[in-house]
Amino acid sequence: MKKRDERSITSRFALKLAVLLIPFIIILGIYLHDDPFMVLKQYKEYNSTVVLDEDYVGWQIFVNNRNKIAFNSFIMGNSCTMAFQCHEWEKHLKAGKAIRLPGCAESIMSIYKKLAALDKLGAPINNILMIIDKTSLENCQLSLSHTGILPHTISGISKFKFQEMFCQSFFYPSFLIPYLDYKITHKYRPYMNGVINPYGRIRESDNNDAINPREKMIEEEGEKYWINREHEFQKKRDKNYRDGKYKEDFPVLYENQINILTKIKDILVRNNSSIKIIISPDYNQVSINKKDIEVLNNIFGENNVFDFTGINEYTNDIHNYYEKTHYRPILGEKLMNKIYK
Repeated sequence: MKKRDERSITSRFALKLAVLLIPFIIILGIYLHDDPFMVLKQYKEYNSTVVLDEDYVGWQIFVNNRNKIAFNSFIMGNSCTMAFQCHEWEKHLKAGKAIRLPGCAESIMSIYKKLAALDKLGAPINNILMIIDKTSLENCQLSLSHTGILPHTISGISKFKFQEMFCQSFFYPSFLIPYLDYKITHKYRPYMNGVINPYGRIRESDNNDAINPREKMIEEEGEKYWINREHEFQKKRDKNYRDGKYKEDFPVLYENQINILTKIKDILVRNNSSIKIIISPDYNQVSINKKDIEVLNNIFGENNVFDFTGINEYTNDIHNYYEKTHYRPILGEKLMNKIYK
């Protein structure tokens, strides 16, 4: 009788456990079936309704095309690389074939890791266009966010750990709820920002050039684009924001950062590479610290470092910007013409 009761208790427990696991199994099944982050297998085209990991996507596009396109020039840096089109940059290069390898809030460590991977592959590294800001220079750690993880072959983490990070991110309510909402209703809502891409194709499949849907909005709305989006250019609770007075950021380049930048320089020297570094013309008009510029000049040469921060003709014109953190290809072209003139 006692054994029968124990078996009954065990059976009820197993049944309850199975019931509790059903939602988990269903969600896991959706993840494995949908592969929302496009990391479970290789794809020919990396455009999705989900906001993807730019670090991973850029590298996969390079892997997909490197045997048919002789890439030898690389646009690297943070999301502001979207302002620099490969075909425009190639006009300034001698027999250059370019691809964009950006990252979300890219760190100099991530840039170094990508360069080291290219070097290890024996890929020609003739030209580097590095688009950075104070945050990029300050950050010398690799990201573990699902929007900024390097491929495991580059970062050195295990393949299991790499996949685990994406799978865990899928289960977070902040991702899962908007993902399932959009999957079921096919309607984009503002709270889905950062999870869902409602615009369709946002990158070229051969060189990863950005296709920004805001260009179409500007074309359709004209001057009203900036009038209707004043809130995207404002900075809350800062009376001194864009007040026309000179402001300089605190220095961010110290021993750790300098060591990484020196490693980047070593790879470039070994490959006889040309590098141009653009410090982005941020709309906030705060100048990067002069000591940081001095460090960059000492490592890469002052003819290769171009500081467009602070108050200038580029940051004064709101029409150069989509919002206060990203600028347009029309400004990217101006900057390239400036540094290659």
